[in-house]
Amino acid sequence: MTKSTKAMIGSLYEQYYDSIVRYIFIRINDQNEAENLGGEVFLRALQSLDSYRGHTEQVRGWLFKIAHNLVVDYLRKMSKRKAVPLNEVEIRDRVSTEETVETKLEMERLSKALKQLTPAQREVIGLRFFAGLSSAEVSRLLGKSSGAVREMQRAAVETLRRQMYAVSE
Repeated sequence: MTKSTKAMIGSLYEQYYDSIVRYIFIRINDQNEAENLGGEVFLRALQSLDSYRGHTEQVRGWLFKIAHNLVVDYLRKMSKRKAVPLNEVEIRDRVSTEETVETKLEMERLSKALKQLTPAQREVIGLRFFAGLSSAEVSRLLGKSSGAVREMQRAAVETLRRQMYAVSE
């Protein structure tokens, strides 16, 4: 591996690791496993760097596609291991003792609200807001039209807003 390849992977890691881990976490709800899979994204990227044919500005989408594929594989493996519905996403209470009760309640409301979304809506929300991808990047990653992605996002945000308000009453 050349110095420039090492430098490039290091730069990509610094730039995208956190957002990739956030995206993976929102899909699998396990911080340790999300961090492990986040590292695996960059290992796979390194292994297939020679075959990458996209433009430099498309690298982020490529990395998230790798992350998406790893999440699908992980969820498939976990579904065989235990009989838990894959469409239920929970946000575990990972709030430290210094954080307020209000923050804990807000996380519980968000967790309940996220359960009301379809798997496709959760994925769009995860990619757009937790991973920070643009609508165009999400559309390419999921193989859906930009309009379909925007509509899923709109419906998901509306559902979240309605659920967050309903849960907080």
